[in-house]
Amino acid sequence: MAKRKKSSGPAAKPVVAAQSEKLSIYGTIAWWSLLAMIFITPIIISNLTFLGFSLPLSYDQFDIIKVFMQRVFALIALAAWGWDLLVNGGKIRRTPVEWLILAFLGWVTISMFLSIHPATAFFGKYRRFEGLLSLINYAVIYFLVLQYADRPSRIRKIAQTLFASGIVVAGYGVLQSLGLDPLTWGALPFEVNRAFSTYGNPDLLAGFLMFSVFISLGLALAEEKLVLRGVYWFGFLLNMWCTVVAFSRSAWVGGLAGMVIIVVFAVYQRASWKTEDWVFSGATAAVAGAAIIKSLSNPNEVMNFGRRFASILQFDQGSSKTRFEIWSAAWRATKARPLFGFGADTFRLVFPRYKPIQYVADAGYLSVADNVHNYPLQLMAGIGIPGMALLYGIFGWAAARSFPAVFNRDGGPNRVVLAGFWTACAAYLVHLMFGLSVTGTSFLLWVCMAIVLAPTAVTHEVKAPRWGIPLAVGLVVLSLFGVAYQVVYMRADNYYLRARIAAQGAERTALAQKAVELNPYNDMYRAEVGLAYTDELFSAVDAARQGQGVTMDQAKLLFDKAEASLRSTIDFVPNEYDNYVFITNLYTLAGAVFDPTYYDKAVEYGRLGVKIEPYGPAIRYQLARALIETGKSEEAIQHLAFASRMDPNYPDVVLLLANTYQGLGQTDKAIAVLRKSENLPGVADELKRMEASATVEVSATITP
Repeated sequence: MAKRKKSSGPAAKPVVAAQSEKLSIYGTIAWWSLLAMIFITPIIISNLTFLGFSLPLSYDQFDIIKVFMQRVFALIALAAWGWDLLVNGGKIRRTPVEWLILAFLGWVTISMFLSIHPATAFFGKYRRFEGLLSLINYAVIYFLVLQYADRPSRIRKIAQTLFASGIVVAGYGVLQSLGLDPLTWGALPFEVNRAFSTYGNPDLLAGFLMFSVFISLGLALAEEKLVLRGVYWFGFLLNMWCTVVAFSRSAWVGGLAGMVIIVVFAVYQRASWKTEDWVFSGATAAVAGAAIIKSLSNPNEVMNFGRRFASILQFDQGSSKTRFEIWSAAWRATKARPLFGFGADTFRLVFPRYKPIQYVADAGYLSVADNVHNYPLQLMAGIGIPGMALLYGIFGWAAARSFPAVFNRDGGPNRVVLAGFWTACAAYLVHLMFGLSVTGTSFLLWVCMAIVLAPTAVTHEVKAPRWGIPLAVGLVVLSLFGVAYQVVYMRADNYYLRARIAAQGAERTALAQKAVELNPYNDMYRAEVGLAYTDELFSAVDAARQGQGVTMDQAKLLFDKAEASLRSTIDFVPNEYDNYVFITNLYTLAGAVFDPTYYDKAVEYGRLGVKIEPYGPAIRYQLARALIETGKSEEAIQHLAFASRMDPNYPDVVLLLANTYQGLGQTDKAIAVLRKSENLPGVADELKRMEASATVEVSATITP
């Protein structure tokens, strides 16, 4: 039976008292697993081509490998801690905040069962992975850190581990900004020499920097030894440099808020400020200032610090404008299902239905937002207003409960380290008002939250129960199963990578099928099978027409498989817009090659796609193609004209609209459409052809 050993409330001493007992072998395994997770997760990527590998280990080169490492180490730590407690007895440290965490997880579980897609709500969307499973993992990490962060030496060790990881992440980001990236990447969706480091995106890197910046500063101000103080100041300098050259506005806003907090703390605490600190802080300001000044001559508005910073308040243009449009979609989705939302991390499936029409023109027809870039709105759309309130209630309670313990004038230099953790949490939450929450960073919020709550934790002594060994064995088996599943998860993404990049024809299809076999819950893997069959079909039709040993009957078999695969994918995830584009295109091809009645199927699925995404130019383009073939050119023109108004920069729509007008004998309208978009690829040539054709027609008309 549990017996209370000691208790402390919110006003406890700022740093937990040192304890002399040593960790058992199982406790040591758990402790070092947590440290390994904190160090490795931020720096790990699957692009190991610099070691001689021809391909990365996974298609998603950043997030999935971080999730893998995070979960594997958390499971090892949980198994070791649980075995130690259940077999040998021990201590459990807790605070009242855990009750709210349990309530939050219960709410998200209910939301998952009521979700528009429970599989996504549980596992999270591909490349985001912040479904219920990750939220449970955060809670487990929080609980385990709370158990072991029971003395200043361990708290400092966690800070030092995160500092070391930050040196690698920030250092790599700085190298990228200098054009010295040792790794080879494909085409980047952002500006060259903009730091993205081991996170694959400057905005994702920004979140990590909120932790590494302030924990580095906390260590620097707490360290008494000059050499180590200098090392920590150097880490702070490197992180500040990286914060500048990531050119992420959410990092600047969050960093500014964090700086205000930690300066107020330092003044209130009368923190030690030595002569060398003036040197180190001056060097940091000089390096950051030099990076800023250098950027001011850059004509690119994103890579120019002055223009980029000024754009924070320019809400009617650029990415700020599209962010507001995404936020408006999230708010409309929230109003549609305010209680339980659509399911955690399902925003990509929700966005097409609620996005404003202006977003298409501003972001382009290919853009589909899978994240709100505002964490409270992301949560409200996903798990409802109560779910968001529960999570932010956890953050608020943790901040309020830990505040008296962290921000007081007793406790020596260790209080500065705790203040660094507290400030990092605050800065990250400010960043999340404009940035993205991803598992490779947000787990650190829960780590830091456990650390700042550690001084207020109540310790209970627990004896080993009589049935402890069977329970311990069960926990270890479940943990091993979880680790094995993470390996399978990674293998599936490796097969997906090879299907997308390294293989063609039947081999590509087989690899995609293997990915689905290993992970049937990823709708992108399922869609890849249908796309692979479709590409095989195109090749088979070409070969059959050229008499290259392939018959139309063989091509028809490939069509049947592609059709079955894409329809199965739509049944699995009915709200994924892209799949309607894929299958409508497939049926249009089948109508041209096998049987004109397939055009009717193309129209059917095209109309379904329009219902899923009313403001989707791509599905309206595919629907128009099928309508033209069924003799409904006037209706096709309506869809094409609407698509062109939504996104004037979609050349395929412009060309098809012009040709449809010409087919109806309305060449003047066709030419007018082309002239409005003459700068788009292929449009100028088509305009010349059509104008020449019109001239010939006029000449023929007036010839006596």
